Amino acid sequence: MDQSKSPSLLGLLVTIVFVVVGLVYLVVSLNTQDFIWFVTSFSERPTQITINCYGTEIFIRPEDARYEELTAKVNEVLSGNKNWDSLTMSDETYLEYQTTTVMMIMELYYAPRVRIHSFYKYFSNLDSIVIPLDGRHANTLAIFGRTNSKNTAGSLHYSDLPQILDLVETQGICTRPQE
Repeated sequence: MDQSKSPSLLGLLVTIVFVVVGLVYLVVSLNTQDFIWFVTSFSERPTQITINCYGTEIFIRPEDARYEELTAKVNEVLSGNKNWDSLTMSDETYLEYQTTTVMMIMELYYAPRVRIHSFYKYFSNLDSIVIPLDGRHANTLAIFGRTNSKNTAGSLHYSDLPQILDLVETQGICTRPQE
């Protein structure tokens, strides 16, 4: 009596599903050059945070009492849902962000470089992350990346960036001017 199993349709379907999932994972991993692209958490610690508060530069370093809460809030937001968009920060806009008296911008500096894991490869090996809090691009809830003093392609958009602005104002770091 032959005890061998005959092929089953269910076994074939399970095999196909595993092969398709494996191929999708492999293609995305190779495209993003990140084998853990599906990880949504972000827990990096910047070496410095600079806020351009309507023309005044404010530096927040790890020894600053405001650093921990601000870093935790940024990491919480960057761990949230994100969408990539082709909106890219130009060199002119970046220079304006550094000197403007009509906008509030936060820039976080990292050493060693960091990666925001996502389905997109553009946010890897970042030296800094630029977050417009009030002014140009702030209403799009965008963040921009920089590597080697150059802007990365596109931007990531988050739903919780106003929480960072609220914390900056609550801590008394910078407040929007009264209109």
